[in-house]
Amino acid sequence: MRVTTGSPTNSILLDALSVILPTPEQTSLLRACLYSGEPGRQAWEVYQNLVTDPKEALRNPQLGGKTLAPLLLTTLQRNGVVADRSILPYLRTAYLREELRSNTYRSILRDVLTALSSQRVSSIVLKGAALAETVYAEPALRHCDDISIFLREKDLLPAAALLSSCGFTPLRKKLWPGVRPFTLIHESGLPLHLHRSLFCVARYNVPPADLWARSQAQVIAGIPTRILSPADNLLHVCIQAFSYTRRESPRWVADAWHVIVGHHDLDWDVMVDCAITNHLALPLYVTLRYLAEDLHAPILSTVLDRLGLAASQTDPMRGEGALATALTGERVALNRLARMRGGWRARALVAKWILFPSRDYLRSAYHVSHSWLLPFYYLYRPLRYVARRIWWRCRDYLQLNALQKHLMPPEVKPRA
Repeated sequence: MRVTTGSPTNSILLDALSVILPTPEQTSLLRACLYSGEPGRQAWEVYQNLVTDPKEALRNPQLGGKTLAPLLLTTLQRNGVVADRSILPYLRTAYLREELRSNTYRSILRDVLTALSSQRVSSIVLKGAALAETVYAEPALRHCDDISIFLREKDLLPAAALLSSCGFTPLRKKLWPGVRPFTLIHESGLPLHLHRSLFCVARYNVPPADLWARSQAQVIAGIPTRILSPADNLLHVCIQAFSYTRRESPRWVADAWHVIVGHHDLDWDVMVDCAITNHLALPLYVTLRYLAEDLHAPILSTVLDRLGLAASQTDPMRGEGALATALTGERVALNRLARMRGGWRARALVAKWILFPSRDYLRSAYHVSHSWLLPFYYLYRPLRYVARRIWWRCRDYLQLNALQKHLMPPEVKPRA
């Protein structure tokens, strides 16, 4: 269903924000990974017709389907689909590689949780490390790029010092002000992020005390620890997808789907109340609406109604901030802008914001104290954008090489 918003401007804004959503090809792949029975078989046929070469499409980093290969293989097998010989060996190899990689990942995660537990440091395991063992059928079906741990701020630096015995080295000696996590790198190249807030965008956050109060006991990698409640986990997945700069992979959709389907007792009211109270209704509505409309996820209509109404009442500054967040991802390519929902009106809104954001937004985003400086920031923004894209590409290259060298086996032969 689609909720009609009260403001035409906000309706166009919602369409513009669809730039962060998966493409039609990715949506078909997700259906093939998530649907059971005949709908799943039909989704696979549609996906094969949409892409020229399914194997190359899955391997293409710009399409982000590579990490879904193990999940796709198990779903095709469950649905009785006989995959073409040109892609079946690739899927089997991807599954085996992920299975071996998952064992290494869980071993490192176990060391981290054991070290924290030994010193009675309370922690909440976030993202893939938590989801892989709680909502997926097996950990190997959820690729994990890093380890993310939520801590109380007073425990951040002591925990970082403690984890040096597990082979981790801090990227920086000092804790950055604000909401940025404290990042360490394992000797294998695996990043570890110690978080003091749920999101890296300051305006998107939830009081830590509320998260701790709703968190649940759970055994992860064989170690007793805590994870977010199902409602907070779904909120985290959706807002993280909206605000995360590296969104080439549609893996967040599979995460959200499994949280929704795997928790019939999910407290929707708590999630919606939390989103509205903390000004998260707009990004949450964009992502949940996609899950409901395009993936037919079992989301209550009353949930979308409440979020849609709250999203329509978003003030201009928060709306502009949401658009800024959506467009800062390094994977928001021109082809995505051309295919967003809403046609030329949505594209015009995006173009207007890219070239001429409001003066109030520039003052708020860049802390400009003197009006005469504003023209310089209109020139500074595109230069900063180019510099950040160059940095992201260099970082991706270095991290990919490190992960492939240390976490992935050099060669795995597919099963006969």
